[in-house]
Amino acid sequence: MSNSILGILEEKGDYDLFLSLVDRANLRKSLSESAIYTCLAPRNAFVEAYFIDRLKYSSLEQVPLTALRNYVNYHFINGMYYMYDLEKRYTSTESLINKSRMTNYKTRTEGKDVGKSLRIITPSFFSVQGSDFDFMYGDKDKGGYYVEGVKISDTERDIDARNGVVHILDEPLFPTLRTDLALAGDPDLSLFSKWIEKHAQFTLGAVDQYGNVDTTLYKNFSFGRNLADENTLSTLFAPTNQAIADYFEPYMDIIDNTLDSVPQHVMYSLIRSSIHANLWYHSDLVRNQPQWSALTGFISFGNPALESIVGFTPSSNSFIYKTNKVMESPEMSSVRSGIMMLYKRYGQWFWMFTNRGLGSGIVDPLFYQHTPTTLLVQSDEVWGSPFAQDMDALTLEARLNEARTGIFHFDAYTDGGFKKRFYPTDQGYILYDNNKFYDYSGHSVNLLTPDPVWTKPTGSIFEIDGFLTPLDRLDPEITVWKKMEANADLSTFRALIEKATMVGELQLTGFFTYSVFAPSNAAFAAAEINVSTISAQDAKNLVNRHIVTNRYLFTDGVFEGQLANKRGEYLSFSGAWDTFKVQFQNNTGQADAAKSNVQGSNGVLHVINKVL
Repeated sequence: MSNSILGILEEKGDYDLFLSLVDRANLRKSLSESAIYTCLAPRNAFVEAYFIDRLKYSSLEQVPLTALRNYVNYHFINGMYYMYDLEKRYTSTESLINKSRMTNYKTRTEGKDVGKSLRIITPSFFSVQGSDFDFMYGDKDKGGYYVEGVKISDTERDIDARNGVVHILDEPLFPTLRTDLALAGDPDLSLFSKWIEKHAQFTLGAVDQYGNVDTTLYKNFSFGRNLADENTLSTLFAPTNQAIADYFEPYMDIIDNTLDSVPQHVMYSLIRSSIHANLWYHSDLVRNQPQWSALTGFISFGNPALESIVGFTPSSNSFIYKTNKVMESPEMSSVRSGIMMLYKRYGQWFWMFTNRGLGSGIVDPLFYQHTPTTLLVQSDEVWGSPFAQDMDALTLEARLNEARTGIFHFDAYTDGGFKKRFYPTDQGYILYDNNKFYDYSGHSVNLLTPDPVWTKPTGSIFEIDGFLTPLDRLDPEITVWKKMEANADLSTFRALIEKATMVGELQLTGFFTYSVFAPSNAAFAAAEINVSTISAQDAKNLVNRHIVTNRYLFTDGVFEGQLANKRGEYLSFSGAWDTFKVQFQNNTGQADAAKSNVQGSNGVLHVINKVL
């Protein structure tokens, strides 16, 4: 029977230092009997190269026990892999992305110290993905077998052992750092590393069956993938310090002229857009262009594999690609980013965005297909007291709807600025005229400047000096019927509606909406229509002739076309604002608008000067 892995190394000689580490760590029995391993054996000189030359210990006796154990375990892979097995894992896999995955192996786990991932490169890898090796490990002779860019001996490998197989290394194999530590160790990524660390947290270990608490502080991160977990494999597009400086250069006056003042929620968004699940080699990036799915959703990044990647930082549980641009999240490419960056001025809007869903629907996290959006926002000074977080539930809901009344589903900036027209919102139409916005009730607020305080390709933010009144579509006190009741000049048309028994219909709210073209009293007098003598059916037919289902405002000043009334007859419209004209079918003569665009909860009222 062949000897154990450690016995073979003792027989060969030149592995005394490695074996001394095994004994100091009390691992001899475990590595000889408890499991099957593949040993990547380092010579004496390689042990000294790591601890003495690289880590600068004066002697191996000074090395902490934890560091010794980690080094030893890094040279043992779980399972037994001959060269044939390593090659077969790669060649027997069909898809290219799965071939990449097959290069990943796990080193020995000991207790709570989980093993690290390392990559083993085979001859077939060089023939298919040789450029990946160059990108990660530099200009080396290709061919044979490598582990993390370190050559495995061509002659001393596949050595049988009782508990596994031994491969002798031709070069020192240094344990790679975990992602967060690798970022911290790269001076080009110091800003990104600081961002990462601002989201670090520490938790105690689990409680065992006897109630004892593991008091070790375990590090983790709050942004969706735990970069401190060796079992969580990720790919990072980490922006260099220069890339971050270039991205925020236009906003330095907003962030107090220092990158240290970048709002933490902005850091969080950009970090999440930089992190992707699993390991992606450089060639995988090229094949997968141009679409990426990050923690923030679909990311549009141009072509990072060919254009933006400027370097590679090795890590045990991540591929870290250094980029010369920031991978912008969908969130940061929408108007939401303005609220995030300007949160010191619009803190209440930011709180409502993050806690009450005010920003719902204005950022599309999947495909960068944001609906064009304009926000009319109030500064915290205008917001006043109490702050949103201190409001009772009813007051907060009312304020939420007031804010939503200033969200327009178009981009005013790219549209050339605001024009005189009615703009649709989820809370009714808002009229803009001469630097003022008017809500359905006639209340107005001022536009403080014609220029936006923030603009992105998907929208813009403007500041106003007050709150607009939201239109409650379920309010029975502001229906089109109630609007007619408030107008003394429509008493004849109201009498006609009452005779037709249609008051209840025009009081309905919710699903049904109407556009009512109501003739004035003078119009009925000119038509010589006597409501008292008309039949109920004729009254209903005449009322329905003046009602169009759905809500129609003359929103942009000009309308030309036809709409069907409730009887299926066509009304032809032309003109602008309160001077539009309406004609019934092919009848001669047109009715002029006497008053237009009066909004109610269940529709719109237009007063006309002629019976159709």
